[in-house]
Amino acid sequence: MISLYLIHGWGVNAHIFKDFLTLLPENWQTRALNLVGHDNQPLVGEFSIIQAADDIAKHITHPSFVLGWSLGTQVAQHLVARYPEKIQGIILISGFAKLRKSEDYPEGIDNALLSKMVQLFQHDYAKHVRQFLELQLLHTPERRFIIEQIMPDLIQHGSPSALRSALDALEQADTRALLPELNVPTLILCGNKDTLTPPRMSHYLAQHLPQAKMIVLDKAAHAPFLSHAQLCVAHIQDFIQRVQAG
Repeated sequence: MISLYLIHGWGVNAHIFKDFLTLLPENWQTRALNLVGHDNQPLVGEFSIIQAADDIAKHITHPSFVLGWSLGTQVAQHLVARYPEKIQGIILISGFAKLRKSEDYPEGIDNALLSKMVQLFQHDYAKHVRQFLELQLLHTPERRFIIEQIMPDLIQHGSPSALRSALDALEQADTRALLPELNVPTLILCGNKDTLTPPRMSHYLAQHLPQAKMIVLDKAAHAPFLSHAQLCVAHIQDFIQRVQAG
């Protein structure tokens, strides 16, 4: 039995994967998990990426695959580092080792877009999540249909309580030293139109992870599993089948 756990990104919840899950093979055991403070449960204390990895590890009862998107890729990396016996392989979508640019990491970003999004999401979550998704699906003809399908469940709990704390954790996160030790099969997917986590961030991961394969999706932005869902599924199926075949 193939088991695949999906970990969402910052500012949303597990319902972002609602339609994507239906496209995955029926004979797979799939489950999208909520990060603490991103569903209808209030955040107690500060958001911790390592604690999030520990929480998700409790759900993984046998060797499985993990898919992380954006913030979820950080959680996935820590899962491999802390629980290698539970991870058969990882899929990193729009991922990164470090978010912020520094002298020794020119691949990072230096804008304050996410900080601005905190205030917008807190003011009118439904409106600004929709705008965010519209930007990610700008080159997708079916964008209105896709958004209408996921919006009701996505916004049912309102603005996540962990918005600010999770962003602070993201800006401090740095897995660069861990990468050489994450020796599991890894598929990296990114969009060539992604401005939040540009492809150079995925290239960095691909260069430093021992078993990484990277695929850049044309005309995809930060959420290729929405804009290019069928193509993502095809790449994920091929990856998992190859890992299973040894």
